[in-house]
Amino acid sequence: MARLRILGGKARGRTLAVPDSARPSPVRLRKALFDYLRGRLPRRGRFLDLYAGSGAVGLEAASEGFEAVLVESDPGAVKTLRENAHKLGLSVRVVHESADRFLERSARTGERFDVVFLDPPYDQDLAAALARVLEAGIVGPGGFVILQHPSDLILPLGERRVYGSSALTIVEVT
Repeated sequence: MARLRILGGKARGRTLAVPDSARPSPVRLRKALFDYLRGRLPRRGRFLDLYAGSGAVGLEAASEGFEAVLVESDPGAVKTLRENAHKLGLSVRVVHESADRFLERSARTGERFDVVFLDPPYDQDLAAALARVLEAGIVGPGGFVILQHPSDLILPLGERRVYGSSALTIVEVT
């Protein structure tokens, strides 16, 4: 199992265990993501990390003061997410279910988030995954839906930022 560090907030510098099944978001991308959010959100709100994998982004959000929910379908990754959160002393909600099922339930119950970050497996239809999140209506006005994807993918909406071989497409909900 690889290790990676939390970059900011109350758990800054602490290490995370990374399950072999995960593809953690690069350090440069995570730093840029949270710098962007600090400048755009006047307060920390609710943060959803779909396809949480290693938890690098969702646990970083919790360390930065967001109320974080991490959704992951792989049982081994879920176990590691829970262990990491406990070890770091971060209060997060880890949900063991598919992203689609979580989106359907959240849309039905009216659960809302200020930021939804998704980093699905790159062999999925990433544009469709982004569209499902937007269609679910779980992000309120002024919130953000952020997709991590390969830098060679260009989507027709949102703001695109490239960090080496990875990119973010950021959609502000109006």
